[in-house]
Amino acid sequence: MATVTSEKPPLEKRTLAASLALAVAPLKNRNFSLLMGGRVTSNMGRNMRVFARAWLVLELTNSPFLLGLVTSSLAWPMLFMPFVGGVLADRIDRRKLLLYTEFALVILWVAQSLVITLGVVEWWHLMVTSVLSGIIQSVGRPGHHAMVGNVVSKQQLSSAVAIDSVADHWPRAVGLLAATMLVVSIGVEGLFWITATLQFLTGISLLFMKWERQAPAEAAKKSVRGNLLDAFNYVKGESIIVGLVIMAIAASMFGGIGFLMPVFARDILGVGAQGLGTLMLSSTLGVSIGSLMIMGLANHARRGLLLVAGSLFTTAFAIGFSRSEVFWLSIALVFGMGIFQTVRQTLMDMVMQLLATNEMRGRVMALRVSIQGYSWIGVLLLGALAEGIGAANAVLIGASVSGLVAVVIFILMPRIPRFR
Repeated sequence: MATVTSEKPPLEKRTLAASLALAVAPLKNRNFSLLMGGRVTSNMGRNMRVFARAWLVLELTNSPFLLGLVTSSLAWPMLFMPFVGGVLADRIDRRKLLLYTEFALVILWVAQSLVITLGVVEWWHLMVTSVLSGIIQSVGRPGHHAMVGNVVSKQQLSSAVAIDSVADHWPRAVGLLAATMLVVSIGVEGLFWITATLQFLTGISLLFMKWERQAPAEAAKKSVRGNLLDAFNYVKGESIIVGLVIMAIAASMFGGIGFLMPVFARDILGVGAQGLGTLMLSSTLGVSIGSLMIMGLANHARRGLLLVAGSLFTTAFAIGFSRSEVFWLSIALVFGMGIFQTVRQTLMDMVMQLLATNEMRGRVMALRVSIQGYSWIGVLLLGALAEGIGAANAVLIGASVSGLVAVVIFILMPRIPRFR
């Protein structure tokens, strides 16, 4: 397949005002703005809920093992359920799919909130609702990614994906901050009711879209098995997507080091809980800055090279962090990791969106969603490695493996660095 190229002049030939106008142009589209508004409330509520769930499990059980079990259970369905969601997103009306899944989450979280309010909650209730939430999100998320391509033009798709990245990362930071501040005054029960309300607002945003029912999709004329075979053959024939999937799996399994931050703060840097908060804040700021940077670079003429830079700098900062024993240096390195991880991830999403046809987009983006299901496997692998050889060496090995995979992919698949 031919490499996708931009019909617009390179970024360096545009004025700053023109570049900014291009970056935010998708927001002039009513349906896209509503979709992003729902994305904001959903992500903010999700991160508040992750915090509230973890806090409540710890209060109920005082068991780090059960805390890890319940926390990781959200990702279990993401190994396989996104493919169901991808097929559905290509077979039925995508807005209808999102309405079903978003309002199913409303019902789920209202039920969970009621159980907590009535004082009959058990720790395993939280694991059951976490798994159910993972299933529903896994089915709906490919539809969300695919729907971005429905509500904006091909020329605006890069900017739309970059804005989607901002709507993903910034609400997470705000949601976590709000949860830590509110839990003292309104408790876990209040947090769950807030997240249910935010989820309801997400569903309402979809109802306000001006949406014409989609014509029956081509995929609906075939069996589900045929849909999956078509997707397999499509991806197999597009080497860039194959390379990006391999890179993303390696990054998910070996590059996720956030769960080891408490070990670095306490045992390596000796800064305790307050220092841990500073490290996490630095990471959050880096992610937020990275999502803004990629908005400005979304239509750059050398997106393939930007992806290479994002991957290599992520690896370099992670390796540097693994060797650092100086607190201020570690803060700077974590900040840099946050920036370039976001740049790398968003560019991967962007390239996959641009390469996928509208008829195949749901199934292609299901691959991207399913990769998140590998994260808990990586937590177990790196956790076991840290137990044996120390957290610093585990991070060094994990970052090196992730970076080496990326380098090999870039060498074997030169179309990726050349992507425009």
